Amino acid sequence: MSKYSSRLNRGFTLIELLVVIAIIAVLVALLLPAVQQAREAARRTQCRNNLKQIGLALHNYHDIYNSFPPGYTARNVSRTAPVMAETGQGYAWSFAILPQIDQSNLTDQIDTNLNAHDPDNLSIVSRTTLNAFLCPTDPAPTVFDVTDGAGTAYTLPTSNYVGILGYGSVTMNAGNGTGVFFRNSRVRFRDITDGTSNTICVGERRHEHNFAAPAPAVASHSTWYAAIPGVRRNAGMMMMPMMTEGAGSLVIGHVGQPAMMGMMAMQSTPNQTNHIVHFSSQHTGGVQFLLCDGSVQFLSQNIDYSLFRNLGERADGNIIGEF
Repeated sequence: MSKYSSRLNRGFTLIELLVVIAIIAVLVALLLPAVQQAREAARRTQCRNNLKQIGLALHNYHDIYNSFPPGYTARNVSRTAPVMAETGQGYAWSFAILPQIDQSNLTDQIDTNLNAHDPDNLSIVSRTTLNAFLCPTDPAPTVFDVTDGAGTAYTLPTSNYVGILGYGSVTMNAGNGTGVFFRNSRVRFRDITDGTSNTICVGERRHEHNFAAPAPAVASHSTWYAAIPGVRRNAGMMMMPMMTEGAGSLVIGHVGQPAMMGMMAMQSTPNQTNHIVHFSSQHTGGVQFLLCDGSVQFLSQNIDYSLFRNLGERADGNIIGEF
């Protein structure tokens, strides 16, 4: 065999093979973050589109009924009645707009003459997943369980989008919101005197809040279906571990609340607290919000709190302008 042919048949040495593997590993390490960023950009765009479709549906609902839907419904309660007085129905603002997002067939299956926690109604919605209400970045389960004061468990479909009550407690003062969605609300465009482009009405909430380490993570699930009467959930308040939030926390959130029952005023921007009624997302650096004019804005988690609160109130007289 000639020297020439023996050179042609020579294989890789171990060192050469290790060098090739190292080069491939470096290339993968360089490319992986870029791939992950591209995927997150696509997921964030899908989340933004979900909110835009919700905004369009809310506008269509307003065109039909001359108001936005109630944050959630409750029979025979006054605006000032406590959450303990709620017995039904419970249907949420997001359930009300199902016909406007091409889900009329689902709405027709639910008997709204019955309460939202009726077993026949729950058996339908508990096996229904609506991607229009799910942020693809949040790895939330499609259903979750809650329990009422009597220990009865209910399985609800997941949503990552909740309405904005404004400044106030979704449990202690559920019927007197300063935002667009609260118990039995009927807010109209003309009631939003700060301007529809200056008022947020829907925001993201991830299924788990884990912002107050070393405190444990807290389940902060939300649903598009209903505020089930009697439900109580761990509020996620590290300084008050026994505090709970009521059914309204399932479908609405706030931009802060005044001091109540000796507590400090709750004033947090998104992604800053384990309190379950706040807004949060898996997106890096902030949360996406729907404004009343139908546009969507990504708000930094470092936004000035006063600005965030002003955005969440429909008629506080603070005109934001650009933000």
